[in-house]
This record gives sequence, structure tokens and C-alpha cells, in this order.
Amino acid sequence: MIVGLLVVVGGLAAVAGASAWRDLRPARAEVLAAQTQLQLVTTPSAFTTPEKRVASRATIAAAQAQLASARQRVRGSPGIWPAQFVPGLRRQRNGLLALIDDARQGSAAVVSLIDRVQSLADRGELRDGAIPLDSLKVIGDEASQAAQVFDDMQRSPSGLLSPLGRARHRLNDVAGPAATSLSNVADALGASHGFLGGTGDRRYLLAIQNNAEMRDQGMVLSYGVLQLGQGRFRFERRGNIGELRLDQAAPTPIPPGTAEVFGSIQPTTLWQSVNATADFEWSGRAMQDMYRQATGETIDGVIAIDVPGLAELLRVVGPVTIPGVAEPITADNANRVLLHDLYEGLSPVDSQSERKEALDDVAGAVIDLLSTGTRDVVGLGTAFSQATRGGHLRMWSAVEAEEQAFVRADMAGGPAAKEADRTFHLAVENRTATKLDYYVQPIVSQEVRFSGVNDVVVRTRVVIENRAPQGAAPSYQLGPDEFTGRPGDYTAWVLLWGPAGALQPASTPESGLTLTQGHVTVGAGERREVVFDTLIHDAVREGQLTLRLVPQPRMQPMDLTVTLDPRGRRVEGPTSWQGPWDRTRSMTWRVRP
Repeated sequence: MIVGLLVVVGGLAAVAGASAWRDLRPARAEVLAAQTQLQLVTTPSAFTTPEKRVASRATIAAAQAQLASARQRVRGSPGIWPAQFVPGLRRQRNGLLALIDDARQGSAAVVSLIDRVQSLADRGELRDGAIPLDSLKVIGDEASQAAQVFDDMQRSPSGLLSPLGRARHRLNDVAGPAATSLSNVADALGASHGFLGGTGDRRYLLAIQNNAEMRDQGMVLSYGVLQLGQGRFRFERRGNIGELRLDQAAPTPIPPGTAEVFGSIQPTTLWQSVNATADFEWSGRAMQDMYRQATGETIDGVIAIDVPGLAELLRVVGPVTIPGVAEPITADNANRVLLHDLYEGLSPVDSQSERKEALDDVAGAVIDLLSTGTRDVVGLGTAFSQATRGGHLRMWSAVEAEEQAFVRADMAGGPAAKEADRTFHLAVENRTATKLDYYVQPIVSQEVRFSGVNDVVVRTRVVIENRAPQGAAPSYQLGPDEFTGRPGDYTAWVLLWGPAGALQPASTPESGLTLTQGHVTVGAGERREVVFDTLIHDAVREGQLTLRLVPQPRMQPMDLTVTLDPRGRRVEGPTSWQGPWDRTRSMTWRVRP
């Protein structure tokens, strides 16, 4: 009799379990769909324009509808309701309800942040150069609260059956980066209060970089000095970087690896060489020391911006008219006019003062327009965000807490600031005295394959395509110079920074990573290739392989292809990616034997 009763109870449990599982599957599918939509709106770029805020609101509304449906299904389904009384299924039911409730809280936090940003857009203005610091603080506080919500959403999948466990993993994969991103935004906005003069006057060197002659970033050829106080800013002066001539090296200590690779081009004496290294935190300190040595004055930080960065600001302020330039300079033509047109017709011995003053004048005109009239703060923030994302705007603060907040927000520092043992960075720098980078397009491919159990080998191919006109007459832009034989010849200094601790032939520790360099001369209309191999030990950790790829800020982003060869492994996620290397790209694969 007892045996018979146990059989009946077991049968009922099996029936309840089967019925519950039929209802759990569609509920889980709704949660997964909502997670995908939530992932689309948990990055700062989702808030930057009115159109994106409206779209994000609609996306969240759809996610919330799916979550509400899933919750109703779980709590009201005749098949799932009894599961709370069956020991093996209770954990699954409660786990799914926790997934739904966590996602609902996250969506509510994003809605609140969007509404706060919209409120700032409606009433927050940059008026006559005065930034509304109080409004920025409110946004920072809201971002911090949203970050805490997403941080609390991360829970262990322990005890959940495989489908629900994977759903919890996916929610954690959304919540973790969202919490980090929002926290970094909050930190950066908090640090901006002091940086913008909220606690006292500040003075900054504006380093204007030219992308027609590349270092790790554009070459510093012009400068300005900005004064900020209580969020209001103005130019003290601006000019050709040659005005800040140094007779001897500034006292900035040069790390051994940096000295080995870049010491010969005098990075603490020549402004044109100060940012050949990838570590902008070092470059910022060096520029502060160099400015003090050249002028006897102290600056509180450095803001470096190149021509594509100025173009983003031109989208906010509109076109500017510069004396001596035939057409107004706009966001769409700034690269062509400033990096090409103003060179045309200059002979190899022509003075460059007129062209450099034009670049100075564009920066000056943009600052003048920002410091007068009324501008949309959110629109301006969007422009700064776009410029920062591609490395076209970098900041360094002498106040350590501000500097570290900017580093966490990817506005400062070098490529090794995050996940140094998983990070690649590549730069193609100009080894000639020409201005040929306008014509040079690097094309990068990375082939990733497994070596042993957890090691990987990454082969990086860099194709240098020189699109300069063939058979051209000698000119200042095309050369030749003392290092090249024909007009249009380009000598590429190809620098691959691999992960810290990785093995690369002929490498040197530099900028917190592992640097290998190559040189190749590419004639006009030609293509040449440089290949690097990198061995990363223990690249697969806890079943996950991650590569972080930090771009060089060029006029046109490099073309990038990444391909993973599974070699008999089970790999979750696409094994190849191709697109513009216009921002830091993270590639992550879950790997199983």
C-alpha cells in the first residue's frame, strides 16, 4: 500500500513537472527577449539624442510588456502554480520569478535615467559659456542609483536547470557591464564638477592634434590655454606649438620601455613626439612639465583633441568661417579641408604657418561659439561622448581622483587601464616628414586559434594601403623627404601592443602592455603587409575567452576583422566579426571542450 501510494505521488509529480515545464519554456523565452531589448538601452549612447531616448523608451516598454506577460504566466499558470510545492521544481519557479523581477527593476531604473536626461535636455543649457554644474550632478546621482540596481541584479545561477541557468547567465551578462558603465558615467560626472572649475579656477592646455601626420594620436601642432571657473570657460591664448619651444628635455621620468622605443624622437623635448606612446596618462604629465618649462606657468591638466574630434563639436555649433579659407568649415568637410585642401599647392619649402593658424582658428572659433549664446548641454555631451569613444578627445587631470574617474570612463589613460592581460592596441605612425596619413588606410585582421588547453595564439595582419596619387610632383604634403625616394612614399612605423604578459617576438614592455614594432615603406598606390604573432597563456578562464581591442584615433577608422578557429571546441557566439575599428571592441566567447 505504501509502495502504491509512493508510485501515485511520483506519477503526480511527474505529470506536474511535465506540465510546468511546458509553461516554463514560453515564459523563459519572453524573459530572454526582454533581456535582449534591455541590453540595447543600457549604454550611455542610448540617451544621447531625443530620437534615441524615444526609441529607448519604446524598447523598454516592449521589454516591460514581455516581463509582465512572463510573470503572469509563471504565477497564474495551472501547470506552474503547483511547482512551488514540488521540491525539485520550487527552485526553478522561484529562480524564474527572480529573473523577471530583477529585469523589471532594471528597466524601471533605465526609464528613470532617461526621464532625468530628457529633463536636463528640456531645461539644461550652455548659456554664454556657463555649464549647468548642478544639473550634471543630478544626472550623475541618477546614474549612480541605476548602477546600484544593475549591480544588485547579478545573482548566482547555482541550482537552476540548464535553460534557466543560461538565462540567469545572460541577465548577469547584461547587468554587469551596465552597472560598470553607469557607475563610470556617475564617477566621471562627479569628477567633472571640479575639472570644470566648480571648486575653483582651473587652467588647461588644449593640445590640438593633426591627423595628417600620425603618432599614436594625431601630432600636436597647435595649442590653446583654456581657463575655467564655476563651469564658465574662455581662451587665454592659442597658437602654433612652435611658440612653446624647449631648449632641453622636461624633467618627466620616462619609463624604460618607452625610452627604448621612443627615446630617439625626444618625447619630453619635442611636442610633435609627446604622444607617440600609447599611454596618454604619461603624455599628459609630460605636457604639463613641458608647458611649465617653456613658459614658467603651471596648468592643471590637458585636453587633447584632433580634427575628427573638432568635427563632432562642429555638429553642435554649426559651420565656422576662417580667414583665408574659401569655404565654411563644417562637420562634414573638416577632415578634407584641414588635412588635405590646405596642403595642396604647397611646395616642399613653403612655410606652414598659414595652415597651422587655420587649424588654430577652427579650434578658437568653436570655443568662441560655445562661450557665447545658448547651446544644448545634452547635445554637447553627445558630441564629447562621440569624440571620446573613438579616442579623438582625451583628458588628463593633475588631480589624481579626477584622473582615475576619467580613466574608468575611457576618457583618459592608456589602453592598459582595463583588462591589460586581454588588450590589444595597434598604431600606424608616420616615420617621414610628410603629411601623408590623409591617404593611408590600415586594414587589420586577427586570426585567433587555440594552442593547448587554455592558451591561444593571435596572428595580427596589418595591411598598409597607400592611396596617395602616383607620379605626383614633389610637395610638402607628399614629399619626398630625406628618408624617402619618391613623392608619395610612406614609411609606416607599425606598433602592436599585445596583452600584458603575452609572448611576442622582439617585444618590449611599454604603456603597460607588450609592444612589438615593425617598419615598412609603402609607395603611392601600393599595399604592404606586416604580421605579428602573440601567444597568450591561460587566455581561456572559467570557460570564457575575451579579447579587448583599443583603436588608434585616425581620420578614418581602421578596417578590422577578427576570426576565431574553434579547433574542435564548442564555442558560443559568432566566430567572426568585421567592421570599423572606431571604438574599443570586446570579443567574448564561451568555450567548452
